[in-house]
Amino acid sequence: MFCAASRNEAGAGRLDVGRTPRYLPMLMALKGILWLVIAALPATAESGDAVPHQLPEVVARVNEVAITRAQLEVRIAQSRSMNPALFDAMGEEEKTRAIVRVLNGMIQRELEVQEAHRQGVTVSGEEVDRELAGLETFYANKGGLKQALADFKITPGQWKEETRRNLLIQKLEESQLSRLPVSEDEIRREFLQNFWKEKQPPSPKDLDDHREHMRFVVQQRRWTQQQRKEWMRLLADAAKIWRWTPDAGAGKKEP
Repeated sequence: MFCAASRNEAGAGRLDVGRTPRYLPMLMALKGILWLVIAALPATAESGDAVPHQLPEVVARVNEVAITRAQLEVRIAQSRSMNPALFDAMGEEEKTRAIVRVLNGMIQRELEVQEAHRQGVTVSGEEVDRELAGLETFYANKGGLKQALADFKITPGQWKEETRRNLLIQKLEESQLSRLPVSEDEIRREFLQNFWKEKQPPSPKDLDDHREHMRFVVQQRRWTQQQRKEWMRLLADAAKIWRWTPDAGAGKKEP
């Protein structure tokens, strides 16, 4: 049977948007965005086969926004498609835990989009178009982007909307990360321990030239290892979250 997920598990998803864009090559980032878009769009006829439980029409609600059974089934089907044999070989309990993780990730994503709107984060049409142009370049010798989208049954409009949400989350997390305080001692220690390879001590100019990069490295490590989880917990605590708990019975309804 399903294990009821606690409210704070909304921050336990694995969608680490904002963690790596500055380090990833552009093409990897673009391919990742396309995958996120694919995972959010209408399911194939096989999607229901990956869900071994009877789900209600609405499986979660984040403040006033509903997450539907259809949306969850899409994400589960896309997760299964990465390794169908492994997914199908899971026992019911293990498969249940995987489905709960998927739902937690969807709740986390919605929490972040809502927080981005609350903080006034915006994404322009030009920013979305730049992402589209990058994908068009990547798929130029692979049959073209239109064919790639058609293969996944995704319309350009659907792709643009999900890309807009992805960029909202990325901007939000980058903003939160940039606010983390870093002392001069931490900057110097990071530089000496992990970057400076010369035998002689660095000059003040050497450190000055790399100060902002060292600051970002320390912030990123702190964000990914601890602060992001705590921040997501606070978002979840401040929100009104209802989620279906399958172990309470398939007939469980919203309060």
